Amino acid sequence: MYLNSLVPNGTTLVILSLLILLCYIYINIIHSYWKRRGIPYEKPYLLTGSLWNVFSGKRQIGKHFGDLYRKFDGPYFGIYICGKPYLVIRSPDIVKDITVRDFSNFEDRTFACDKNADDMTGNSLFILRNPEWRNVRMKLTNIFTSGKIKQMFPLMLQTADDLQHYVEKHDNEIVDVKDLAGKYMTDLVAKCFFGIDSCSFVEKPVTHFRKVCIDILDVNIFRSFCMFCYLFLPKLVSLLKLKLLDTHYLRKVFMETLLFREKTGFHRNDFVDLLINIRNTFANTEESTFDTTSMVSQAITFFIAGFETTSNLVEFTLYELSMHPECQDMLRREIFEVFPDETTPLTFDNVHQLKYLNMVIAETLRRYPFGPFLNRNCKKDYVISQTGFKIEKGTPVLVSLDGIHYDPTYYKNPEKFDPERFRAGYKHLLSACTYLPFGMGPRSCIGDRFAQVCARVGIICILKRFTVEKCHLTPDPLVLNPRSPFMQPVNGLQLKIRKLCY
Repeated sequence: MYLNSLVPNGTTLVILSLLILLCYIYINIIHSYWKRRGIPYEKPYLLTGSLWNVFSGKRQIGKHFGDLYRKFDGPYFGIYICGKPYLVIRSPDIVKDITVRDFSNFEDRTFACDKNADDMTGNSLFILRNPEWRNVRMKLTNIFTSGKIKQMFPLMLQTADDLQHYVEKHDNEIVDVKDLAGKYMTDLVAKCFFGIDSCSFVEKPVTHFRKVCIDILDVNIFRSFCMFCYLFLPKLVSLLKLKLLDTHYLRKVFMETLLFREKTGFHRNDFVDLLINIRNTFANTEESTFDTTSMVSQAITFFIAGFETTSNLVEFTLYELSMHPECQDMLRREIFEVFPDETTPLTFDNVHQLKYLNMVIAETLRRYPFGPFLNRNCKKDYVISQTGFKIEKGTPVLVSLDGIHYDPTYYKNPEKFDPERFRAGYKHLLSACTYLPFGMGPRSCIGDRFAQVCARVGIICILKRFTVEKCHLTPDPLVLNPRSPFMQPVNGLQLKIRKLCY
């Protein structure tokens, strides 16, 4: 009797069949959007859309978008993600229109922005939508000027000294430079954004701050799911109240530093001081929305963004230099020209005198852009001037960084690591929208200067005294973690570090 009740009757089967049929028809209607509009598109799978290789773990998402970019010709093509049509732009001229000339129609990113689900992420400058984004961005712009970064340069030097001493202890050993760069940036951003010394180079036991950083940035299955939802399923973020990161500890640390500064009047010329100044400047005014929650959110945003992007830049630069010793030798010669002996101090000004280092960093950023794509949401119907095609209101627009950065139209032999391609700098490439490691336009990365100065200091301190070499554990070719939306090598990057013989 009980088993019979579990067997659906004829009416139930008919209803279920109709529901399945209606869902199938609905999905097919959605998946015919680009065909109906005469746009070339990647044929979607039923549930995964155009991201089957990502869902199946075959391809890292940034590389997958690069593969799609190279599959098509023309100025743009269509894809589907979770039943929603996305337009992927290939033409640099259209990229410039969207990110710069007609920015007012593409102000917002497509990420989930729900302060009720996650007040830290929801208040982040990276995710905020207009007009809140413009209000916060205006207040924060002066934080990342050359003058402000120069004030924090002594904090960078302290961290660089710790880095040097740590590497000396591991002379002639195989070192995971991903972990090395992570320790360096953990200490540096802890000093600059939280006003504390995290002591990451203390090997045992691992300090609590360093452990929290490792846990926060660990890309496990649940975090991959949350990241995917924030990128492509914002309604699900609100429905499930998903938190992208557990920031309880970082919030606690920042608040302790903030209260100590307010109580004692202590100053350190770091971002904590600058954020306090901003809050006090706009207190009791019509623009007093920059409250303590916003301060904490921006500090955590800068910390995570600065940590991950700059540590990636350092580790990938060291990796490429180990694979191309002729480039490493050329860079070291330049370092010795600027710093001929130990008495020549490292200063904010002379760090910027190394032209070849700038070329090496620019080429590393081309090959390993941190994010997989630029994304913008179309605010209202928009006609592309070059083709007359209308992007409908609400359509997400993507730009593949891997696609443009590896396009032989703009970069000869794009798979080759060649700093010489940036001998003339990269301002002309920025203007042409063919070099986009930090984005483009008003929503480009606000902290790009800070990230590059931190990377320069760390790389100089290592190459002044050590050589980095590939070893039997060095991956060749490099394998990226397919679960991470960012450029992360699988199992770290093992290199041998030797002290120079003068």
